[in-house]
Amino acid sequence: MVEEQFIRNLGIMTEEEVQKLHETTIAIAGCGCIGGFSAELLARMGVGKLILADPDTFDVSNINRQCAATYLTVGQKKAEALKNHLLTINPQIEIVCYFDGINERNASSFVDGVDYVIDAIDYFAFPESVALHRAARKKELFITTAVALGFGASVLTFSPSGLKLEEYTGIPEDIAIEELRGQTFPPSGYSKNLPSYATDEKIANWIENRSIPTISVGQALGPGVLVSKLVLHLLDRKVPEIVPDYFQLQFE
Repeated sequence: MVEEQFIRNLGIMTEEEVQKLHETTIAIAGCGCIGGFSAELLARMGVGKLILADPDTFDVSNINRQCAATYLTVGQKKAEALKNHLLTINPQIEIVCYFDGINERNASSFVDGVDYVIDAIDYFAFPESVALHRAARKKELFITTAVALGFGASVLTFSPSGLKLEEYTGIPEDIAIEELRGQTFPPSGYSKNLPSYATDEKIANWIENRSIPTISVGQALGPGVLVSKLVLHLLDRKVPEIVPDYFQLQFE
């Protein structure tokens, strides 16, 4: 029998599908923008277990776009603040936190026993993202990511048997993680149609200053699409676009 909290899922999902979500575990690396809103959507849909990872704390500049960022949570660990937020939504959800974030040493344990992986790692932590993708592939897991592009977003899903992140971003498949320090995901890999103000010169300047402009709507659109595609995939209702194909929604 479906609990009252999830009764409005019925009609869109069957009781069996609701139960399947209750028995599902999702690993989310990154608890800020994409990761935070994705976690909230999954919690409200009834996913039974989330594994969260993030080494950072909230600051005031996060409040314009990140799910659990408020003046009350400034200075708190992002994973801890997000966990507390999610438990107010569904006290029954099981949540495990990795407060040191993802690295080459713990990536394998982070994805152990999970059903799907969300890569919401900070843009400037590309080596950690590569480590996560490698661990997910070894466990034959799909891994999905999203990026906000102003008033829009792109969602990319990697199959464990498909194009690897290394191939997609043009780096050697066997490159050591430490050799990737300072490298980032190429912006063109997220979309061939960036907003007009995202010129090559501005992008280079944003990356150099490690400060990329972003707003709340893009950070909400990305998780909305990502979670929709992830859940439909989990329920065997629709396979998402698989890299090198991707989904983009852009209002500019």
